[in-house]
Amino acid sequence: MHLIELREARKLYCEDSFTLKIEKQDFIVISGENGRGKTTLLELILGFRKPDSGFIDKKKLKIGYLPEVMMLPPLIKVSDYLETLARVKKDRLSEDMLHLFNIPLFKYIYQLSKGNQQKLAILSTFIGKPDLIILDEPLSGLDQESMKKLKAYLVDKKEEGLSIVISTHKPELFKELANKVLCL
Repeated sequence: MHLIELREARKLYCEDSFTLKIEKQDFIVISGENGRGKTTLLELILGFRKPDSGFIDKKKLKIGYLPEVMMLPPLIKVSDYLETLARVKKDRLSEDMLHLFNIPLFKYIYQLSKGNQQKLAILSTFIGKPDLIILDEPLSGLDQESMKKLKAYLVDKKEEGLSIVISTHKPELFKELANKVLCL
């Protein structure tokens, strides 16, 4: 049974239409050159955009989404941000999540490097026990070690039953994990 199904879903400004089924425990990698529709496809999946033609069937889901450019509140401490987000999403922060990237918890977000801000944005995507995770260019600003940690974390989450969709310019890093690969 699918979580989300797109059948010939299309936006007028896109060259192609999209047909895709997202099922439980799917690991889908989307790649392609700039302007090919990766972000539009993600926005259709998320329901941020409606198709001009075609059909989207979507079950009621909790979705964790990391946009390509994440805007974090700069004047709050990392720990306060994560605790507030967990409270709003009726979740608790797990130790494995907090230690995944070793982000300095007592710094203000504006004091973090670009890489640490990206790590924080990734962590916040997993709060709230989502059914589906959508990551748009999650590797931006990450060093090699952080990329390896993210990859290992994604493997664990998939094994726990989570469905994952990643749009990336570096699909080779995730292809062995993927059961579906879309090259736009």
